[in-house]
Amino acid sequence: MRSSALGVRFSDQYRTVAESRILDTLLLGGWAYEQDKPEAITATRQALDRWIDMGLGVRLGPTGERLFDPVEVLNVLKKLGLEGRDHFWADRYVGTGRRLVTDLMANTKQGFRVDFRRTFNLGANLIGKGLRLRAPLPLRSVYGESLEVEAFVDGSPEAQLRVSDGRLEARLTALTEGTVTLGAKLAFSSAATSPPAVVPPFSPYLKSHEGLVCVSDQVNALAHSLAGPSADRNSVVRAVWNYMMDELICGAVHYDQIPAEGPCDWILQTGWYDCQIGSALFVALCRARGIPARVIGGHVLYRRAPTNHYWAEVWLEEKGWTPFDFLSWDLSLGGRDLQWRDHFYGRIDDRMVTQVLPFEFTGALGVALPNVWHILQTVKGSGVEISMVAVNTEPLYSDVVSISD
Repeated sequence: MRSSALGVRFSDQYRTVAESRILDTLLLGGWAYEQDKPEAITATRQALDRWIDMGLGVRLGPTGERLFDPVEVLNVLKKLGLEGRDHFWADRYVGTGRRLVTDLMANTKQGFRVDFRRTFNLGANLIGKGLRLRAPLPLRSVYGESLEVEAFVDGSPEAQLRVSDGRLEARLTALTEGTVTLGAKLAFSSAATSPPAVVPPFSPYLKSHEGLVCVSDQVNALAHSLAGPSADRNSVVRAVWNYMMDELICGAVHYDQIPAEGPCDWILQTGWYDCQIGSALFVALCRARGIPARVIGGHVLYRRAPTNHYWAEVWLEEKGWTPFDFLSWDLSLGGRDLQWRDHFYGRIDDRMVTQVLPFEFTGALGVALPNVWHILQTVKGSGVEISMVAVNTEPLYSDVVSISD
């Protein structure tokens, strides 16, 4: 049974994002097709006011402006939606998500053109230091010879730019405060979905500890309780999927609250996960039953919302690496709409894959990150800006992603 709590601990420490930016994130999630319409802005303001009346935390800034925690906002709107107390999530977020998915399915093109730019904000503390800044690129192991990369760097003429599989890297010395942008114009075809001819060694995909993937005693016990000892691989995967769809909530988390020694246990205790740590739990539960599984990272290719995302893959003998994505949780109103519940069970739509863990990954960003931070996703021109900011709202870096014809 799903928990009635919000999963994450909330306090004024996290309530640092101005109302205007919170509205922008809600407009992207709920009105990606109509975010500029006055009625969209009005309806979103009214929804935010309703949630405050229903318990959403808010803090007043020094000049009286309202400040919010974006994680708290998202979890509150989903919880109120699940309880039937507010319809913004079902009408706007779920409705918009389904339209994004349906529009991509109707796309008959075989290839994509993506403009990706990552801008780092270099503060005074970095002046004189040698930096190795990194940004993700599509994996050639996924897209083969169809992948084209036209890379560039702005803001540092002396930077040494290097392109490798899945990674764009710039080495430079920070001479002044300011910004440095790593970018690339990308072209690639849809990823192949046929099983590989060569079966990979499975031991790396059965490890009990790998980043957020942790097969603890609690995870192991749960995995064996979900399906009997004689259950075949497909039955186990189905049982794990059903558990995560029915018993847990896909929302947002504060990663500083997740213990390094038991990240998957934390999900089981709180009842909430996001796409990254939820994929890690799915992988851990599969590995606990001897089923090879791994976490995949990249971006969805929805033209109106090309945002970063994680999902999981499981090795099935008859299919090879098979994807499972908990975007289905939102699309199906928390698993309750059977038409959408299994939409990404054993399949996904076209994605820009940049990480196949544990071997293919972007690596360290190149600048130190604080323990506590926010990710904000808002509309930027014809694409989306994905910003990482410290809780004091100091910008750390931002990605701008757009898809062109």
